[in-house]
Amino acid sequence: MSEASPAYRVLARKYRPRTFADVIGQEHIVRALSRAVDAGRVGQAYLLVGPRGVGKTSTARILAKSLNCEQGPTLEPCLECAPCVEIERGGDMDVIEIDGASNNGVEDVRDIRDAVHTRPIRDRRKIYIIDEVQRLSGQAFDALLKTLEEPPPHAMFLFATTDPHKIPDTIVSRCQVFEFRRLREQDVQAKLERVCAAEGVEVSLEVLGALARGCRGGMRDAESMLDQLLAGADGAVDLDDLEAVAGLARPERWLDLFEAIESDDAAAVLGAVATFLERGGTERDFVEQAVDALRDLLHVALLGEDALGVEPAADRRARSLDLARALGRDRMEGILGMLFSLEARMQRSPLAARALLEWTLLRAARLSSWFGLAALLDGDAPAAAPTPSAAAPARARPAQPASAPPSASPAPVSAQPPVEPAPQSTSAPVPTEAPEPAPVAAAPPQARDVETLLKALESRRATLGQTVRALFLRGEVQQDHVAVLLREPGDDERALLEDPVEQAALAALPGSPGPWRLTYETPDAGPDDPLGARLTELFGGREETP
Repeated sequence: MSEASPAYRVLARKYRPRTFADVIGQEHIVRALSRAVDAGRVGQAYLLVGPRGVGKTSTARILAKSLNCEQGPTLEPCLECAPCVEIERGGDMDVIEIDGASNNGVEDVRDIRDAVHTRPIRDRRKIYIIDEVQRLSGQAFDALLKTLEEPPPHAMFLFATTDPHKIPDTIVSRCQVFEFRRLREQDVQAKLERVCAAEGVEVSLEVLGALARGCRGGMRDAESMLDQLLAGADGAVDLDDLEAVAGLARPERWLDLFEAIESDDAAAVLGAVATFLERGGTERDFVEQAVDALRDLLHVALLGEDALGVEPAADRRARSLDLARALGRDRMEGILGMLFSLEARMQRSPLAARALLEWTLLRAARLSSWFGLAALLDGDAPAAAPTPSAAAPARARPAQPASAPPSASPAPVSAQPPVEPAPQSTSAPVPTEAPEPAPVAAAPPQARDVETLLKALESRRATLGQTVRALFLRGEVQQDHVAVLLREPGDDERALLEDPVEQAALAALPGSPGPWRLTYETPDAGPDDPLGARLTELFGGREETP
């Protein structure tokens, strides 16, 4: 019977940072902790804050090794002595790692409080590393307060959390807080390249770059996805494996999507959504990856080929630049806002997530017409040179007296041959009749009252019209805009009224002089009623206004 092979160590554990020099992307924290160890000014409690997979727990272990190494305290633990080896394995008796999610009761904290006063068995310090500390209960935090404020000299607490706002201020005030940043894409890709070289596997830089973007600044997520790719790929890893295994759409698919949005190709937009979901991704994955891809295009539009952190492959560089120029800054910012709003809507209606996604993208594809119309209404579009066919009809002017100076405007051009000038007369000359201008399409007349505009709105956009009508208090048509006062809307009504597409539709309404400026009136509190307020407070009621 063959001997069993040793257990496989996943890449995230195998290539975990072991010293301060191995920590990437957190130079500000490494610098501060190194100076504290070197100066002998290490605090009694630290709160390590940041997103998942950026090195919080690894940094806590490195600090524990630096303080308890047989050669220390030192900035470079030897990694060979018993304390260093056991801390890395998680088996040191004096360095206790606790999962706050599963040990979050008051009894667990009381055990810590009772044991913290006993001196360490072997190491210099007794260190408690509590991960996901925000999961502790309120009573557990209360039980920890006194010990955290006045711990014994040999004790130290290292807390790690992804949600610092859930930790009581009384706990935070007793700790030194270090905020970990999301890792830069270039740092993540460089680390993945070193891992592949150490493992003896060959992965293209394009795949590693896609992984670095898809991990959203978390090194552990990137290493886990790479591990999954290497385990599931048949031969060399390519972008097809990335889509099938890691669920990350290849960059070309996002270029296809935004090109379809730019050209208002509804069929291609819906096809892109269907393809992504058929490959196993969710609507939320689609939104997250689309936001990242659009953010890259926005950087390209603003910075060109010098875009920070955006390095498209050679075969996509020209295509990305052309697409960024075609979409433009305004449209891309508008689409980003629509995608951010989509996330909240999908949370409220999870069963309609796909319909909401498709609806939002189809509306995004029509943004070009609204932006162009808004530019014309605001007067931002360059005016074309006047031509005879586009000139406005001239208004009839009264004849000028003989004493008036001659007009500076040129005389109308006549097709008849020139005639001899008539002798001058003291009477007022008879004005020459100007030729009839070419007929042009007349602009729709401006509405004189808001009621006319409301009726037109209800006939063209029923939902928006009914919402405005239900909340309407008063309005007035100004020279270049429509001022409307509405009652305080609800969340859904406000989202509809403040939607860029709907606001553009209001401005484009026939007869509207320009954009609609909507203001909301909060209902008055009414006269003071101490008795009513007291009854409301006692019986938990609420006052309703008609």
